[in-house]
Amino acid sequence: MWRRRAWRFYFGFPPIDFYFHGMKPFPSKKEYLNMLEEYKKDLEEELREVEREIEETKKRDSSKEV
Repeated sequence: MWRRRAWRFYFGFPPIDFYFHGMKPFPSKKEYLNMLEEYKKDLEEELREVEREIEETKKRDSSKEV
């Protein structure tokens, strides 16, 4: 029967990706709070951009109807 995954030989060692892409430690509370604040700033900026786009679309739409 055919195997679905490629055959790998590990010789008792985990794959090389394990060392470079393994689990990362959790950030400290201060780092986590900074990450959240940066994310909030990014979201607020994106919200402002969406509001500008809505206003521009409304202006274009109202000018076409006249």
